[in-house]
Amino acid sequence: MVMAIFEYDVALEKQAEYIRMTQEEIKPLWESLGCKSYDVWQPTGGGTGFVKSMLFEDMAGMKQIMANQAAEPAKKIFGRFAENVSRKVCEKRT
Repeated sequence: MVMAIFEYDVALEKQAEYIRMTQEEIKPLWESLGCKSYDVWQPTGGGTGFVKSMLFEDMAGMKQIMANQAAEPAKKIFGRFAENVSRKVCEKRT
């Protein structure tokens, strides 16, 4: 299994719309393309920070799904909201 972990900020005034768009459009699109799990987290106490995790079967599958042209709408929506984005890719070792 491979997990892509993103850390980013969403402005306070955009958070409600971002969460709605994630539930209605972003998450279903990624999961329809083969992402095993798409989850968004926000640290307790509020603020602008968010973390999202995307779980894939393997590295080749992740690369294929992430490069799929059908994912462009989800990437564009995410880009409208997310700032200061960083990404890590982790492989399960157990």
